[in-house]
Amino acid sequence: MKKPRSIRPAFLSALIIFISSSAFAQNKILSSRLDQILAKKELVVGVNRVYEPFYIQDPKDGFPGFDMELAKLYADYLGVALKVKPLKTFRQFSDEIAAGTIDMALAGMSTDLTRGKSVTFSDPYLLTTPAGLVYKRSLPPEPEGSIVTTRTFKSIEDLAVINALSFSVRSNTTNHNYLLRRFSKNLIYSYLSDSVALDSLVKGNVTCFVADSLYILSLLQRQPSLRASYVALVNPVMDEYISAAMPMNDLVFADNFNFFIKELKRTAVIEGLRSKYFLGSGWVK
Repeated sequence: MKKPRSIRPAFLSALIIFISSSAFAQNKILSSRLDQILAKKELVVGVNRVYEPFYIQDPKDGFPGFDMELAKLYADYLGVALKVKPLKTFRQFSDEIAAGTIDMALAGMSTDLTRGKSVTFSDPYLLTTPAGLVYKRSLPPEPEGSIVTTRTFKSIEDLAVINALSFSVRSNTTNHNYLLRRFSKNLIYSYLSDSVALDSLVKGNVTCFVADSLYILSLLQRQPSLRASYVALVNPVMDEYISAAMPMNDLVFADNFNFFIKELKRTAVIEGLRSKYFLGSGWVK
């Protein structure tokens, strides 16, 4: 019987190098952004520079913005310094997360399936819904002739019983898509920004301005005089999740942040921030 041929030393060395290189490459791929943050002792967070009160430019003392406070709490939890980078569009956030120039985005950002193809979303830290600001005189009067208030009309869905309503909304948003589905027979005017859509209501061109409920609530803190002529319809009609955007498929990082958010919810910290910025006007300049 022939003895088995021995493995040549050169082949064995090459095999060891290949296995070691593969293991190193795999570890590099699996390395979490969280490890990098802890190593550099700095968390870089993208914030939305055009969405008060999530981020407030030149803020009043003690009111930096909802997402700014959340980012600082998370940096403190990790034991690292915080650096923020104001951006504007989802594309900017996702590109910079992928490039590593920001570690995550806390930007009052709602989730959807398309966005989920380029980032990993955390568990939601806030819930919102399509909401409206409707002109009071467009609502049906009570028998005595007084205007019905939010005792009856509390959500956009309640407007389905009224004929001849018209809407303004920012284009290509969840709120716009909701209106197209639910109020397809009504006049719907879409605009490039919420501020222009709101102007359309104030100028009397439409009877209802639609945005997410957090935007409506913060708008009423900035301009309380709107309550005299308009009714806020903020009760839920559809859940929208406000979540952090994180590196794609980095489940270690996402799991760490999700635990942090869960504890802030359990201890009512999130609810306290929500009340501070969306139910109070202390941040308004």
